[in-house]
Amino acid sequence: MERFKIEAIPRELGTKGELKESRAKGLVPAVVYGRGETILISLGSQDIKRALSTAAGLNVLLDLEIKGGNGTSAETVMIKALQKHPIKQDTFIHVDLIRISLKDKLEINVPLNFIGEPAGAKEGGILQIQLREISIRCLPGDIPEHIDVPVDGLNIGDVITVADLTLPEDVEILNEPTEDIASVLAPHVEEEEEEVEGEEIEPGVEGEDDEQEKDNE
Repeated sequence: MERFKIEAIPRELGTKGELKESRAKGLVPAVVYGRGETILISLGSQDIKRALSTAAGLNVLLDLEIKGGNGTSAETVMIKALQKHPIKQDTFIHVDLIRISLKDKLEINVPLNFIGEPAGAKEGGILQIQLREISIRCLPGDIPEHIDVPVDGLNIGDVITVADLTLPEDVEILNEPTEDIASVLAPHVEEEEEEVEGEEIEPGVEGEDDEQEKDNE
């Protein structure tokens, strides 16, 4: 698992105006909690973007260095929650960080990486993905960036379940083995209504002709 060094500075609990001014300077308010006291810090917005740009994404391990009046303290943390601006998606509003131990297993979600094109797609089949990430339990250093899911061998009607996944050693999957991940559906064929050929008979016309023939007899 990739690790990223990031610096932070302590902050006090501020008003909305103070937080807005801090964000204008490129700082993002954050909180660190778990395994000790909760502390308030500020992170550089660009530092957060660089951390998230790694292959690990939100699962990146952060070596957090907090610089304050009492010197520098170090924390190993992960991103628990990331709040973005509702309109400006590249602007961060707040970050929750949780302390972790590299010796203790944790539960986390990792994305699935679908590889190849289903054989059934050549026959018109459609790949349907039911699950895009799975839940696992492992040590922080063993967190995979993603889990590969080969789909090139799937024919129409075939299904891949959680039980079919190949996981790295020391990684435990938490999803139900029978849960569907992906399948190849048969192409949808719309049945055209058959047109019935024949003369249209207006209601009442046939009966009227019969009556006329009887009158002429």
